Amino acid sequence: MRLNSFDYFRAIAIIFIVAGHSYTPWAIDTVIEKTVANLILGNTAFFVFISGFFFHYKFLKNFNYYEFIVKKSKSILVPYVIMSTFAFYIIVVMLQQPHDTLIRSLDGPGDIFLSELEYLWTGRVMFAYWYVPFIMLMFLMSPLFIKYIALRTPQRLTIFIVLLLLSTYIQRPYACLSPIHSVIYYLPVYLAGILISMHKETVYQAIHNKCLLLGILTLAISFFYALYYPGYGNFYKPDLWSNNGVDILIFQKLIFILFILSLLNNLENREYPALKHIASMSFAIYFLHPVVIFVFDYLSLFDILNTLPGFIIFMIKLPIIIGICILLALLFRQVLGMKSRYVIGW
Repeated sequence: MRLNSFDYFRAIAIIFIVAGHSYTPWAIDTVIEKTVANLILGNTAFFVFISGFFFHYKFLKNFNYYEFIVKKSKSILVPYVIMSTFAFYIIVVMLQQPHDTLIRSLDGPGDIFLSELEYLWTGRVMFAYWYVPFIMLMFLMSPLFIKYIALRTPQRLTIFIVLLLLSTYIQRPYACLSPIHSVIYYLPVYLAGILISMHKETVYQAIHNKCLLLGILTLAISFFYALYYPGYGNFYKPDLWSNNGVDILIFQKLIFILFILSLLNNLENREYPALKHIASMSFAIYFLHPVVIFVFDYLSLFDILNTLPGFIIFMIKLPIIIGICILLALLFRQVLGMKSRYVIGW
């Protein structure tokens, strides 16, 4: 059965993802600004959770590993390779703007090819693209998740709690350049999706009419982080075992997810076509928004707004970027028909 609430969740998730990449040149200095930034940034967890939820809710029944990987490769990996390769040759080869953490001399076809492979593995030819190599590794691990689902409830919960505590120490990899590191960090979020799908009725009863409480908890963790930590947004580490304190934002994201579920469950039987349309093209927006932002930044098109407060610029940029992505996705669909899904994921 299709869940309207999760269509709306996808729409909310992609809006947050774009927002998390669109806030510059907003100078985030005050505690209130940092609190808001902590809500905006790091919400890739939403998509990880949704993937885990639907692995159990949709794909587990009559699961075929080969068909599952082929389907995910066609819908995610193929457009990723196409978009990344296009961006690589434009940005890195032609404009000579490689990511500063992936420096390789491009003295010939061999160096270019090796550099492209490096960018494809890490996903850093464009920011946000790191998600694809990471999530494909998660999909490849599907047999392990099936074994996890077959465990008894106490065992599943114990594994989830242990991995969650480990994630607070592991944190996200620097610049998201390590897919394996990202897998370790996001495993409990993916498992949370599986667990909530498995115990959907119980969870929804527990969070029924708890929207206000969950919202306050989400805000409280964001405020605590802004008040007592020097920075804002995600915790990053250059390697797995270096010490960088305790990542409390992963708790915030899990509570944030419960808040959204509590909120959207009340809308399950209501139709919001605009949100459904955004949800349906969420991967297209995902693949296109870094390109749109790069073009705007490269051409300094938003510089005319620099006299405005940074938060106002952010609030202007966000709908413009999402709107352009939607128009581009519609253009791709008009030109390529259904084959556009192999280029932009929709």
